[in-house]
Amino acid sequence: MITDSNYNFLSPAGREFVVAAARFGAVSPSSRILILGCGGGAGAVVAAREFRCRVVAADTRLGLAEEARDLCERSGVSHLVTVDARNPFEAGYADDPFDLVIAEGGFLRPATRKPFFDAIARWLLPRAVVAFADIIYTTKQVPSSVSQMYGDSERQTLSEDAYRVLVRDAGVELQFICLSPPSNWDNFYGHIVKRTTDTAGYFGSDAIKAAMNNEINLFYRMDCLRYIGYLICICRRD
Repeated sequence: MITDSNYNFLSPAGREFVVAAARFGAVSPSSRILILGCGGGAGAVVAAREFRCRVVAADTRLGLAEEARDLCERSGVSHLVTVDARNPFEAGYADDPFDLVIAEGGFLRPATRKPFFDAIARWLLPRAVVAFADIIYTTKQVPSSVSQMYGDSERQTLSEDAYRVLVRDAGVELQFICLSPPSNWDNFYGHIVKRTTDTAGYFGSDAIKAAMNNEINLFYRMDCLRYIGYLICICRRD
């Protein structure tokens, strides 16, 4: 949906990202998938509802695991979804690999990016699929106000080429790559504006509210899509 007043994902990747990843992974009711950075559980609900598969939804950010559990219960899929608030790199996922691993928006921070690409081959069954989404710079000429908000180039915020190298070195094969459409940015930021009225949980924090308000203002004032994009990659384990 181009304009979606019910959008509830914490990135511009959205529902289509989760569904496409599951289609590439041939997910069925017998499948197990891992969603990292699940946020409030929107992607977990989509996967469980659409494919009736078992889902592990993980997020360590304060209050989001509880929000995801609540959404899964209200959506009638709590019997299919396990919400995990542990550090994913200490959770033993390699002991029982998945048919699909999805890293949703916000998971691929500088501190987690390398460990994620080091771990994905161990977290996946043979020929299974990994999908990830993250903000990238689409040009080398980035105003300082934009880089201060979205991160230093090649250290905090990568380029498409840098991600292609990470994919290659991780031993997975790129199957599909694209950028989220501009409308998804509008849907995402529209959802964030609604969440700034929260009084508890992750968005109840005054610091989070201030940071997101500053980001939204800069995004539209500087026409940031001239410099950034939201990269979506779907890959298959060798």
